[in-house]
Amino acid sequence: MINVPPASFRVTPYGEVDAVALENLRDGFDTSQLLRLVDRLDACSLEMGGTTAIRDELLRLHAMVLTIVEGIALTVPAESACIWAEAESLQTDLEALAFARFGIHQNEAAEHRTMEA
Repeated sequence: MINVPPASFRVTPYGEVDAVALENLRDGFDTSQLLRLVDRLDACSLEMGGTTAIRDELLRLHAMVLTIVEGIALTVPAESACIWAEAESLQTDLEALAFARFGIHQNEAAEHRTMEA
């Protein structure tokens, strides 16, 4: 029989997280990575005509991570806020943005080829 230790979870204002993973994050995760993503998203947003909702979602997630990882005071209300749902929603929106951006670049390339012909 396989001996699997019981999972240990820590309750945070934004939902349960794996206690060991949280300690690992606290030891080495640079939360400013999320802010650099905001900067890159701003550049992409300008290119596409503005998508501020994703930026707001990313900043909200960053605030939640600061609370969980670095122990900063709550800045996002904890009522009905789940970090996993926020992250999943953001992932879906970023995938849609990437798909749309890819489509725009494909159309631009096709137009360029048409102009050259």
